[in-house]
Amino acid sequence: MCEHFFIDDNQKIRPEDIGSVENITSIARKFNSEVYKFKLETQFRCSGADSYIDWLDYVFQIDKSKKVSNWQNTDLDFRLIDDPNDVYHLIKNWVSQGLKARMLAGYAWKWTKEGNANAEVEDVCIPEYGFCMPWNSRSSRTTWADDDEGINQIGCIHTSQGLEFDYVGVIIGKDLRYNEWSNEIYADWNSYKDNAGKKGLKLKPQMLTNLVKNIYKTLLTRGLKGCYVFIYDEGLKKYFKKELEKLKSKHF
Repeated sequence: MCEHFFIDDNQKIRPEDIGSVENITSIARKFNSEVYKFKLETQFRCSGADSYIDWLDYVFQIDKSKKVSNWQNTDLDFRLIDDPNDVYHLIKNWVSQGLKARMLAGYAWKWTKEGNANAEVEDVCIPEYGFCMPWNSRSSRTTWADDDEGINQIGCIHTSQGLEFDYVGVIIGKDLRYNEWSNEIYADWNSYKDNAGKKGLKLKPQMLTNLVKNIYKTLLTRGLKGCYVFIYDEGLKKYFKKELEKLKSKHF
């Protein structure tokens, strides 16, 4: 019998997630099974811009050894946008043209449970910009990506991981920040609201940071044609803008 696994270790988003290459290899050897590893050299997400995927690994400091080339001459429409309302307008515009587009965000806002089965409560609020939207409907979480009302809601990692849209608008909340003195991206335990996702990790900041980075990298790769990003933390926003400028000048 032959089993096939298609794995991206950098899409682990909770401590209890299993199925890494190391885990599967270990179990296979326990049962004296042979393991063959093949690397996917190209993909069709993000307009096939492999260099964009490499850049995300680099800029999120998941793998700073990645050799990054300028992907901005590809067909991928990637933009950093200073107002979340503008991100939403862009996404709504694509939907009005018959394309598949959705708003996504990291778990940096609470998710009201009571009386909120159909996205009644606008939990994702950024008051400085007068922006408020509800999380995706709990009653239709498995069909949210296709429901007409989905455009008026914000999808989380659990409703978008594994899916593709033509365009995505991504809000990076204050659960991911940047320390300019150490030049490090880090997760803020208090701002990260997924209790199951951070359980037992208060004294394991690096593990938490790795998981939150994985979440945002995954969200930023859900768009086939484009990705528009609003970054809430000012330090992280400046860092991303600086890295984009370096990309243009190819100074790494």
